[in-house]
Amino acid sequence: MLALLSVFVDIMLHRRGPDSLPSSGFLLWLLFGCVLASSLAIRAFEGLTALGTFVTLLIAGFELWFVWAVLRAFGREPRFWQAMIAVLGTDLIFNVIRAPIVPFFEPPTSAQQELSLAWFALALLELWSIDVLAFVLSRALERPYLLCLAIVIAYVFLMASLELTLMPRPVA
Repeated sequence: MLALLSVFVDIMLHRRGPDSLPSSGFLLWLLFGCVLASSLAIRAFEGLTALGTFVTLLIAGFELWFVWAVLRAFGREPRFWQAMIAVLGTDLIFNVIRAPIVPFFEPPTSAQQELSLAWFALALLELWSIDVLAFVLSRALERPYLLCLAIVIAYVFLMASLELTLMPRPVA
């Protein structure tokens, strides 16, 4: 287990690619369940609702579909298991890092113009997760990092707009 964690950390630091991981359906679904559980636990800090649960499940499903669709578009479907395991393993580590920060996060309002340290920490984690996803895809696709970064940024904006459409934030 420690060796697997080490591989995920190395992927987050761009030292190894998804090809360093096993191609295991069991590991993929185990990680998927752990990522879902950790995402729902983080949402619980925000006051989880039935709609929030649905949106979390929907976004998790879209992440599976997104990785498969990008690999399929470039003719690299056989790399799906390893790439998805890399994405889910790093997502799980990001969720573990994110969990203790979320209770301190307060989104800025029009009355409060200051951004908190928690806001900056979560923003940095989000940027790092975008970077890691682009790195994993660039290694799986054998394409330039910047191309994969552009694809991932478009995907992140699409998922953010979907989440804001389904769960609009109250205006303060």
